[in-house]
Amino acid sequence: MTAFGSHCERDAPAFSNSISGFAVFASLGYLSYIENTPIDELNVGGFGLMFGSYPVVLSTLPGGEHWVRLLFVDLFLLGIDSAFALTEGIITVCTDAALFRNTARWKIALGVCSSGFLIGLIFATDAGLIFLDAIDFYINFVMLLVGFFETFGAGWVFGVEKQCETYGKGPVLSIMITTYGSILIASAVWFGADNNNLWGGFLALILVYLAGTAVTIYMCMKIMKEHTEKFTWSELLFGLYCSNVLELRDYLGKDVGFLPVIWAFMIKFLIPPLLLICFINLAASDNSAGEPLFGNYGEYAKWPYQTIGILIVLATILLSLGSVVFPDRYACLINDQRQDEIEEKIVDDAEAEPAGEDTEAKGQGEKYEDEEVAQ
Repeated sequence: MTAFGSHCERDAPAFSNSISGFAVFASLGYLSYIENTPIDELNVGGFGLMFGSYPVVLSTLPGGEHWVRLLFVDLFLLGIDSAFALTEGIITVCTDAALFRNTARWKIALGVCSSGFLIGLIFATDAGLIFLDAIDFYINFVMLLVGFFETFGAGWVFGVEKQCETYGKGPVLSIMITTYGSILIASAVWFGADNNNLWGGFLALILVYLAGTAVTIYMCMKIMKEHTEKFTWSELLFGLYCSNVLELRDYLGKDVGFLPVIWAFMIKFLIPPLLLICFINLAASDNSAGEPLFGNYGEYAKWPYQTIGILIVLATILLSLGSVVFPDRYACLINDQRQDEIEEKIVDDAEAEPAGEDTEAKGQGEKYEDEEVAQ
């Protein structure tokens, strides 16, 4: 997505290629029909989702063997296309970073491709399919974590310093702890209980959220007593819950165009909690032997298959948390030139608004003077 978003036109369609991802579900439905087997009993997980369903479905068409051949040609082309996309994604990030500012693009491409080739050698061994299946499973955790951290940063971290300065750290942190504390406790009931207590989890979610909200309201009451003329209740609550993400919406809207208010709501209150719940659900799932999938996927050996997958997930967590604890260590990845352009744009926009107001006021003053002269 980094490569596509960096090199596509601003008004390029974003959903045209996403539709093809739903085609596999139609093939599963047809496979379930022709085999007279419920979908949840089809053994097409992992690689079988593609290599076990499509060939069977296409073989039922007239000239089926030719359709199957075309399928594997298509998969080969998709593999090359994915290689371009993955390589360009890494190269784009590297070339945008200050660390590689003076490095030729071909050198970065050579380093990325060579590293990818060496890492990919394990998939060419006799155990390559096992490595691929295990790593592919643990990459699901990485994708959920990356998505959570990105949306959490956009919905909760952006503008948080301004919120703390305006309303105080107490209520801002209280809202954050209330939101995610209730989700963690509810997830413990949903996925930790022996019978996966659905309604008990929802009850825990509501009770913990109400308790946290009561603490937040108490803090807001103290703020209202100290600043009776500074805020109204609606302004205070709106500022605490929505001001930062709506500022992000307005800021991004200057470049990407119109963003609906529902986008701001989803990026803060819906998508990050859902991704966190999906991560916990996946981590708490069991395999056929009743063991947690995390660390026991596919009943493969602990070393090296499970260990490598777990290390990939832990590395993602450490890198993400490291940017919070040691932000200066990641300064080399920032494009200083682009950052300066953004800061200059923010300053120019801030200076343009008062200037616009002064020009409008000046114009009204000249209008009144002209009227007096005319009289």
